[in-house]
Amino acid sequence: MQNAERRIENRKRRRHFFVLHSAFCILHSLFFFLLAAPLHAAQQRPTLIVIISIDQFRYEYLERFSPWFSAGGFNRFLKSGANFRSAYYLHANTFTGPGHASIGTGRTPAENGIVANTWFDRTTGAPRYCVQDDRAAGGMSPVTLAEDSLGDRLKEKYPQSRVIAVSIKDRAAILMGGRKADAAYWFEGNGFVSSSYYRADATLFAFNKGVAQYIPASGKWTLSGIIPNDALQKVTFDPPAAWPFKNPRYGTHFDHPIPNLGAMMYTPFANDMLLDFASRVIDVESLGARGTPDLLFVGLSTPDYIGHSYGPDSMEVADDAVRLDRSLENFLNGLDAKFHGRLLVALTSDHGVQSTPEIAKLRDPKIDAGRIDFHTATSRIPIERALARRLNVAFDAAQPFVAFFEEPALYINWKRVAELKLDGERVKRALRDVMAAMPGVRAVFTNSELLAVNPNPSELESAVRASFRADRSGDVLIELKKNWIWSVGNANTTHGQPLPDDQHVPLLFWGTGVAAGRYDDRVAPTDIARTVSALLGFRAGGEQSIVLPCADPRAVVLAIALAEIPAGDARIDQLEVNGDTATVRLWVGGVEKPQPGVASLSCGTGYMFTLRRENGVWRIVNRGLAMC
Repeated sequence: MQNAERRIENRKRRRHFFVLHSAFCILHSLFFFLLAAPLHAAQQRPTLIVIISIDQFRYEYLERFSPWFSAGGFNRFLKSGANFRSAYYLHANTFTGPGHASIGTGRTPAENGIVANTWFDRTTGAPRYCVQDDRAAGGMSPVTLAEDSLGDRLKEKYPQSRVIAVSIKDRAAILMGGRKADAAYWFEGNGFVSSSYYRADATLFAFNKGVAQYIPASGKWTLSGIIPNDALQKVTFDPPAAWPFKNPRYGTHFDHPIPNLGAMMYTPFANDMLLDFASRVIDVESLGARGTPDLLFVGLSTPDYIGHSYGPDSMEVADDAVRLDRSLENFLNGLDAKFHGRLLVALTSDHGVQSTPEIAKLRDPKIDAGRIDFHTATSRIPIERALARRLNVAFDAAQPFVAFFEEPALYINWKRVAELKLDGERVKRALRDVMAAMPGVRAVFTNSELLAVNPNPSELESAVRASFRADRSGDVLIELKKNWIWSVGNANTTHGQPLPDDQHVPLLFWGTGVAAGRYDDRVAPTDIARTVSALLGFRAGGEQSIVLPCADPRAVVLAIALAEIPAGDARIDQLEVNGDTATVRLWVGGVEKPQPGVASLSCGTGYMFTLRRENGVWRIVNRGLAMC
């Protein structure tokens, strides 16, 4: 009897234990299921990265025109993103090619090789356009780009990622996209084109059938009225007396006629066209929707055409800026609706611009301002005469000492120097001294001076060195004073100097992984590549570039950890950052649904990482596997 009672009691205890154990297993599995489900790593990093470059857009435009910005355009960055108010290019040659190459690679022209829009090729004895490639159908490619770009490094880390660049200008798209871009598109003639270097999607060219529709029915660019007339007079300097100093090609004041697509490139309506084409590319290529991070570069070239023609003080530049703000709002609203929580956008410019010298003097007659034109052999005759006197040789217009000029460089005719048996260094120094004595010249350097080690260069010399590459740069490089510009003889203005008006540009971030705020750190657009790559778990950019402080450390350490584990739907179990130390625990693999009576369930494979930040760089110092 006692044995029977004991057996009954044991069965009760076993049933009780089984129930408790089953409940524990269910709760255990349910715990991991509920813990992991809402914290998917895919929600913590961007799947679409868009980098926008506005050609010729000074930082001060963000301040001057800010009262008339919309909520979702520039203010998206200024009020809910990261605004770096002291972003300056490190290099001196602030032109379109060098600027876009610097944005795309995170490296200065001295490193990426794009020292100018055009340079003198000493091997062929002819000018070389920065994206010229005679081997490609379409004639353009990034063949002259000397360093890996952000896109190149992205495709190395994530081979399935896509990198695409679009712009009005060929050099803007090509040099931002890099050497491994899947495609680059630019506007030529009556529509968007590409070259055989890329794997372009031919279906996208159907967009060209509708480009003429972007010309208004009126056939004119009229003032939008976004900036009221009384305010417009205050934020511009555009009296009738300034109109003769504007480019007359499409009229010097409102209303501007738009007779064809070429003229439309000089109006804000081309911005709308380019952004709509970018949206079409995103849809057709399924960018950001395929599970790997994709990268799109957008080069808005039209502000450069407008700025060159009318100057930064004009009503045209003001109206374009506020219209562009609305265009960006529409574009970014569309992106946010599709990729909310998975979108990262950076916005910058390839350079700023100087005021038109004559208009600057009209505003302030006391300033020193002017133009210098050395583009033709005739315009260089005064240089040749002065140089011949210094070298004690006869002046000969048919055999000049200067073979080629491209802002800001003079290339010496070394055949002439050899024929006269002159010392090459003496010729360079003499040419340097001739140029230094000319009006408007701020400083002159020979390439020998830039090749020599200087442990303490001035800020100006550092900028010149950042633009210098011995095999492509000129023999003598000239920097101009403020309000002086290189000219080609027509009424316009330009850029290209190591001066704040040309170097100080916007650098804005908004989206996933970004800590919003206003930052006063002295930074550069070359930091974009390093920052984006950090948020994706790899490294891009030159040694001088940094991860910008707007990059959320949690997002950075998570990206590094994700890059170390097998591809899949990772779930975050732990993500802690304490000062310069971080801990990350991730789970990969499916979580089985709780089953009654099952003693143990799989919660996937766990990975644990400890990271430490040294000199601003996060590195994994310990790793291991985690068990349920």
